[in-house]
Formats: sequence, C-alpha cells, structure tokens
Amino acid sequence: MKITYESICKKLGFDVEDYEPVVSDHEDDSRVSPFSVLTIEESEFLYDYLKKKRTEKK
Repeated sequence: MKITYESICKKLGFDVEDYEPVVSDHEDDSRVSPFSVLTIEESEFLYDYLKKKRTEKK
C-alpha cells in the first residue's frame, strides 16, 4: 500500500494539519500520542510532507 497524506489522516482519524494537541499545565505521561500508531515510514513521510508544506508558506 502506498503511503499518502490521506491514508495517514484516515489511519489517525483526523486531519493532521488541523490537529490541536492537548496541552496540560503539568507533565502527563499517561497520554499516549495519537501518532504512535504510525509506522516509521509513515512518520517519515508525514514529517517530510509537513516540512514541505511549511516551506511553501514562506
């Protein structure tokens, strides 16, 4: 299966560009990152995708 931005969003259940992390006023190790379900290849793809999008905005 080919990795795409859309396939990653589908796997996560949300649009990554709209993701708002839950922020706490103290360290909370009980929360699992939703991104932990991604494979290394998917994580690298997503990093490169978001990095490219960020540089396009500048």
